[in-house]
Amino acid sequence: MDFLEIKEKFSIQEETVTFQTLIENSPDLAEELKDKNVVILPSHDTKDAFYAGSLDTLDYLNNSELNADISSTDENYKELGLHSADIWLGTFIVKNFVIPIFCSVIAAYIYENLKAKPDDKISLRFIIEKKDGNTASVNFDGKVENLNKALDAVKEFGDEN
Repeated sequence: MDFLEIKEKFSIQEETVTFQTLIENSPDLAEELKDKNVVILPSHDTKDAFYAGSLDTLDYLNNSELNADISSTDENYKELGLHSADIWLGTFIVKNFVIPIFCSVIAAYIYENLKAKPDDKISLRFIIEKKDGNTASVNFDGKVENLNKALDAVKEFGDEN
């Protein structure tokens, strides 16, 4: 039954979105986002829709003192209700200096709060602001047991000189 097997997708690529462009392109949110270390971005390439549970993820990040926010006003916030057993966390933009803490916190959230099992499928994207101000994304879509591949790639950006 090869067709039921989860096909893993993993990529690292340069990005154009930065914290600065996010703030410049979101005048309604500029003040709220300017000092944040992690921002949850809209999902599935939409401009205003987030995966169900994004607010729970945001609360967890903030309770872990990561100074996070979501890239939406309360009035414009919409959730995508995807009906499957897959875990869809979404897209996060992360400042370089919080990478080690962020990786630990997001792993704890996935394993402890979401109770993810090794064979569960997870999809997420991390946009990392590098020390030089440029950004790169780490995209992962596969089994939870292989998630460390993505987290290790994110950590490498934190180790850059």
